Amino acid sequence: MTAPSVPVPVSAAAPAADLIGTPLTRDEADLLAVYDALRDLVQRDLPPCAASGLRAALASTAVVVTDLGLRFEHLLDEGV
Repeated sequence: MTAPSVPVPVSAAAPAADLIGTPLTRDEADLLAVYDALRDLVQRDLPPCAASGLRAALASTAVVVTDLGLRFEHLLDEGV
């Protein structure tokens, strides 16, 4: 059994709240960190197999981030 998620302070670079202003839990902050790391990785010049796999991972993670209301952006509009 896992411990309940509690609000956690996040760095100044990361948002401290979701789209409606609710403070982020530790899990939500971790999800955003993964999402941001994947976004950074897909911008690099990587081998095709790595680039393809990372885009697939980013797409799945983007669905989670959007469904939780943590961030709303269209990856295709941003060239990802």
